Amino acid sequence: MLDTVILEIPIQYRAVIDPTKFNPPARVFEAIIGFLKCTNNPKAADRKKGIYKPKLTIIKRAKELYLKIEFSAPKLLFGNNLEEIGEGDFEEVVNKLRATVQEMGVMLWTRQIEEAKVVGFHPSKNIVLTNGYTASFAIRELSKIDLSKKMDIERVGFRNDGEALQFYSNRHSVVFYDKINDLTKPSKRAIDKDQIGKQKHLFDSIRREVKHFEVLRFEIRISHRDKLEEILQKTESEGNPTFKDIFKKDLCQKILRFYWESLFGGNIFLFNAYNHPQRILQMTLMKYPKTKMKTAVMLIGLYLLCKDDEGVRGFRQIVDNYRKTDWNGLRRYLKRFEDDFYRLPMHGFMKDIEENLDRFEAFRLTG
Repeated sequence: MLDTVILEIPIQYRAVIDPTKFNPPARVFEAIIGFLKCTNNPKAADRKKGIYKPKLTIIKRAKELYLKIEFSAPKLLFGNNLEEIGEGDFEEVVNKLRATVQEMGVMLWTRQIEEAKVVGFHPSKNIVLTNGYTASFAIRELSKIDLSKKMDIERVGFRNDGEALQFYSNRHSVVFYDKINDLTKPSKRAIDKDQIGKQKHLFDSIRREVKHFEVLRFEIRISHRDKLEEILQKTESEGNPTFKDIFKKDLCQKILRFYWESLFGGNIFLFNAYNHPQRILQMTLMKYPKTKMKTAVMLIGLYLLCKDDEGVRGFRQIVDNYRKTDWNGLRRYLKRFEDDFYRLPMHGFMKDIEENLDRFEAFRLTG
């Protein structure tokens, strides 16, 4: 449902019960006028022991004092984020967060956490792939889409030999990655940078008990308040959310579906399992019976070029290198393939993604 959450809570000086746990020590706030911040971040020794703690930052702006808390809700509760939290876990998460923050030197009331301002958060879904599909195969296929003019996405990046795909800009990013293999990566190479001891041991346990267990992680990282408000507006959700407001299945589901449709809705033909040109030609003539044969054959050429290893992205780069003005004309032809007629037969991993987004049930390890 959701993973990382960034909260901001106004506090009093007396709420900081152990200033020495911050760097610099939080007692300096009373002596300094103007902006200042002190941090208390998780220690490497705690992570190795499997102890998860949030990142705390106390910020002074003029005379006001704020506590910024950045944490993974499932790691706080389960010690890993392969398992997913549900709405029913809210009270337990709040209580665990309150106790952990107090141990780290700041006293908070339960209501302060429940009604805390949300600066950013990461709605996410772990998708168990079926029928022999691998996360790396799904990622390679998903990378083929046309990213032109989509949701202010500025760059696309590939990590760890195709085990991760990222669409990102300064204010938000969309990440797909191989969740199981990421558990084995050192922090410098992992997509999930905040690995802890318990999480790293999951890989060996899972591989012993379940062969060919593949999980594709789909995560939206909204890191700026203004971007969060924009997405809430586009998904017809209430603005200015508190922690209690975002801890909702319906909200996280709507955000993930919004990004999924925005990025992949017009590129669905890329995931049709047919790769036989003559069969695709027959389908095209059935769909567009008035099309001239010469045009139909040209359409099949475009279709196959877009489904090649580098996808629409690679095809467009070749066109742009030759003559950029040609792309708009080709793009108009490609719009014919956006019809649902070309959805089936669809690769099984796409069914897995769409079914998981529809059900949106929290994934839990059994046993």
